[in-house]
Amino acid sequence: VLKLCADRGSASVWSRLNAMAPESLFYREAADKLGHYLARADFNAPFALFADLLSAGGRKRIHARLGPEADEAIDEFLNLALAYAQTDTPSLQGFLHWIRSTAAIVKRELGNADVDQVRIMTVHGAKGLQAPIVFLADKPNFDNRSSGLFWIAGAGTELPLWSPRKAADVTLTKDARDDAQRKRREESNRLLYVALTRAEDRLYVCGRLSVRTAPLPGWHEQVAQAFATLPGALQAKLADWPPPDGVATEEGWIGDHFHYTEPQAAEPERAQERPSLAVENVAPPAWARTQVADEPDPPRPLIPSRPSGPEPAVISPIAADQGYRFKRGLLVHRLLELLPAVPPGDRGAAAERYLRRPVHGLDAAAAGEIRDEVLRILDDPDLAPLFGPQSLAEVPVVATLRGPDGRTEVLTGQIDRLLVRERDCIILDYKSNRPAPMQASQVAPAYLRQLAAYKAAITAVYPGKSIACKILWTAGPSLMAIPDSMLGGFAPSA
Repeated sequence: VLKLCADRGSASVWSRLNAMAPESLFYREAADKLGHYLARADFNAPFALFADLLSAGGRKRIHARLGPEADEAIDEFLNLALAYAQTDTPSLQGFLHWIRSTAAIVKRELGNADVDQVRIMTVHGAKGLQAPIVFLADKPNFDNRSSGLFWIAGAGTELPLWSPRKAADVTLTKDARDDAQRKRREESNRLLYVALTRAEDRLYVCGRLSVRTAPLPGWHEQVAQAFATLPGALQAKLADWPPPDGVATEEGWIGDHFHYTEPQAAEPERAQERPSLAVENVAPPAWARTQVADEPDPPRPLIPSRPSGPEPAVISPIAADQGYRFKRGLLVHRLLELLPAVPPGDRGAAAERYLRRPVHGLDAAAAGEIRDEVLRILDDPDLAPLFGPQSLAEVPVVATLRGPDGRTEVLTGQIDRLLVRERDCIILDYKSNRPAPMQASQVAPAYLRQLAAYKAAITAVYPGKSIACKILWTAGPSLMAIPDSMLGGFAPSA
C-alpha cells in the first residue's frame, strides 16, 4: 500500500494502480477486480454492488485485516445503502455524496459485562453504558478560539456579529466572545460529568504530558483541583509514589496524584418480605375435578386430497419425467373444470389455446395428447351427465367427522366434481394413474379413505339422498364405481 500511494504526486490511486498493474500479479488482479465492479457501478444499485463485493471475498479480507469487529460497521454501511435507495435514485455517485454529508455514528452495544474486551469510545458514545473499570483520557482545553462570528439577540431575531480578533473587540463583541467561551466550557463540563459516572468500581483519570500549556484547565486538572479539597483523598508526588495504602507501584506519572477510595460498607438491598396470604381450607370447585376433554386428534385439519399414508406409484420410480406427471395432472383437472362451460364445438380450440400458453412449457405433441384425453372424457355419452348443468366443479368441503377409531377429525377438502340430483348425489374424483386399475378391489386405500371422508360430509349435507362415489381414470378414460362395502372400513361419521 505504501508503494502504491506514496510519491504519486497529483496522480490518483486508481491511475497509479493501473500503471503498476503490469509490474505485479497482485496489482493486476486488484486492478481487474476493481475494474469489474467499476463497470457495474452504472447499472447496479449501491446496495447490490457492495453486497456482491463483500460476498465475493471482500468481507473475508476485511476480517483478516481488522477482525470480526468490523462486521458492525459493514452491516451499518449496508443498512445506509438500503436507506438511501428508499429515498433517492440509487446511483453510486449520489450515494457517496449522501454518505459524506450524513453524520452516521455506529454505537457498539456490549450488554454482556463478562465479555473479555476493552471498549475504547468517545464520551458521547459511552452515554448510557457502564463498566467496572474506566480510564478517562485527559481533554486539554486548547480550543479557546472562536471563528469570530457571533449571533446576538436582536429585535425579535438573531443578528450576526463579526470580530476577527480580540484586539478588535468592543464591549458588545467581547461579551459575545465570553458567552461563547462559557457555553463551550459548560458543554465540556457536561461531558466530564458523563465520563465520571461511567465507572462502576474504579475510575482512573489520566493526565497529559505536553510542553504546550493549555489556556484553560483540562479534565485532569479540574478533577485534581476538586480532589485537593476532598476529605480523605491521598496526595503523592512522584518521589513518594505509591501512597502508603499498599497501591502497586506505577511508572510514568508526572505531577500531583490523588488516590481516593470509598469503602463499600453499605448493606446490599434486599427484596422486602411480603406477608404470606392466609390459606382458606375450602373444597375445590367442581371444574377442578372435571376431566378435561381430549384435544382433537389430529390437531391439523384432515385434507383427504393429501393423504398421510403412502400413495400408489403412478409412474415407474426410475422414470426421469422432471415432474411432468404432476403438471399433466393439474392441467387435466383444470380443463375438466373449465371446458364443460364452453360450447362443445369450441372446446378443442379453447383447450389448445390454454395448453399452448408459454407458462406451461408444453410442445405441440404434449399439448395435443392432453387435449385429446380431456375431449374424449367430455365427449363420452356415459360421462356426459357428470359434466352437465346440474354438476358442480371443485366443490369445497369443510366438516367435523369422527373416524372409525373414535378420533375426531376436521375435514377440509375439495371435491373434483359433484352431481346433485333429486334423489341422489354422485361424488366424482379424478385420478391420472397410468396404468389405471382394472377392478375396484385394486384401488389404493388412500383413495378409498379420501372418498369415504367426502361421502360422510356430503351425507350430512343431503341426509335424504343416496350418495355414490366414483373415480374417473383420465387415461382411457374409464369410470369406476366404488361400492359402499369397500368404503365402510374407512367411513367416518359426521
